[in-house]
Amino acid sequence: MRPWAVLVVLLSGTFLANLDVFIVVVAMPALEGDLGADGGQQQLVLAGYQLVYALGLAAGGRLGDALGALRVFGLGMAVFTVASVACGAAPTAAVLIVARLFQGAGTALMVPQVYRAARTLFTGQTQRRAYAAIGAVMGLGAIGGQLLGGWLLSADVLGLGWRAVFLVNVPVGVLALALLPWAAGGRPPVRRGPVRLDLPGTGLAAGALGLFVVPLVAGGTGGMVWWGPACLAASVPVAACFLRHERALDARGGSPLVPPRLLRLDGFRRGIVLIVLINCGLAAFVLMLGLLLQTGLRWSPLATGAGMVPAAVAFAAGSLVAPRLARGAEPRLLMLASLAATAGYAGCAVSALGDDPRWLLGAVCAVGGALGLCVTPALSVTLRTVPGPVAGAASGVVSTAQQLGAALGVCVFGFLFFAQVRATADVVGAFAVTTVALTTTSAAAGVLARGLPRAAVPAGRPDDALGAPAARDVPM
Repeated sequence: MRPWAVLVVLLSGTFLANLDVFIVVVAMPALEGDLGADGGQQQLVLAGYQLVYALGLAAGGRLGDALGALRVFGLGMAVFTVASVACGAAPTAAVLIVARLFQGAGTALMVPQVYRAARTLFTGQTQRRAYAAIGAVMGLGAIGGQLLGGWLLSADVLGLGWRAVFLVNVPVGVLALALLPWAAGGRPPVRRGPVRLDLPGTGLAAGALGLFVVPLVAGGTGGMVWWGPACLAASVPVAACFLRHERALDARGGSPLVPPRLLRLDGFRRGIVLIVLINCGLAAFVLMLGLLLQTGLRWSPLATGAGMVPAAVAFAAGSLVAPRLARGAEPRLLMLASLAATAGYAGCAVSALGDDPRWLLGAVCAVGGALGLCVTPALSVTLRTVPGPVAGAASGVVSTAQQLGAALGVCVFGFLFFAQVRATADVVGAFAVTTVALTTTSAAAGVLARGLPRAAVPAGRPDDALGAPAARDVPM
């Protein structure tokens, strides 16, 4: 097995997963003109992907534990690639929505395996570098999505129009599937023993998360009325039933979706909340910046994407240098980076109201770099105390926390932004108010980081953790 080659192949899944959250945003006007997609259908194209993505992550992580991370990643990439072809060929908005749901299912299978590989293939400083690479690729996919989408639409590649936004995934997926067996040193290994999936737990978790997330998505677009608070309230008892079921299944010696031992790890619990806060701020900031440039300043889709490149570069750079700066003291770096992000948000609010775009560019870079410094150590301190046998389940929980944080950020701060726009008709002023509100996420992250563990523990054996080869290989 070639550890770094495996990670590079798996990172293609992380890149595509984050890219497809944002790349579709710039294609909405084209979808309306070509497919006649109304506002509700456009929202489903955007939100349906993220919802299935978030709801399936824990199950995807558990499948990695049962079948082997590389095998499940290959399955997820195949589903995602085929779904991307279906998106690009969709004749109607309804077909596009269904294909987007399958894209979300594919990413839910892929993404947890990336964290699992970083946790189990590497140790010490090399593990921190692996997390840095994940953070950098996440930032490039998320912030670079609008740039690539804007370019594809402006260039009208091969006359495909908006369809190129989805079809661009296909060559990357095919290449990743071709390289995976080589990186793994043959066919991806599988684990011995039967596959035991917690289907009732998966259903309860999906129900609780769905009841929590769907009203937030609807509320962000003004579609939530009486049923929204009812769904949010109902998510609490469903979540309690899920936790009770997981404890009972674990006591019987079963394989719970979220092993209770994970929730007994103080560092893991704190890390999950920290990851939610960081991704809440990141997703909301990317959305607000895009709205400021395209709606407030009237930039074209391509120019808007180009305007976000400095933030992407700063984010990637922060993710890459974070391991060298931390050197085992991740909580301290997290506190300092959170303070820098807080100052950056405030700087964006002030500079947006001024006349010199250079000040805004500097503040945007400061936010990108500070959040990049947060992502890598947050992943490291959350996952490094997790025992190897449940690393896949933990990775699924971490990935779910990232997506839920992003959904919260977009819905809560998006609602605040549009409320300001409706009240004042001032997009720039709404951006300033929203970025000031974003300081709460980074400030809370800095406070929470104080209680995180500092010392790392050795990881388990790579081959055993990823799924030891069985007596007979199963075809990929």
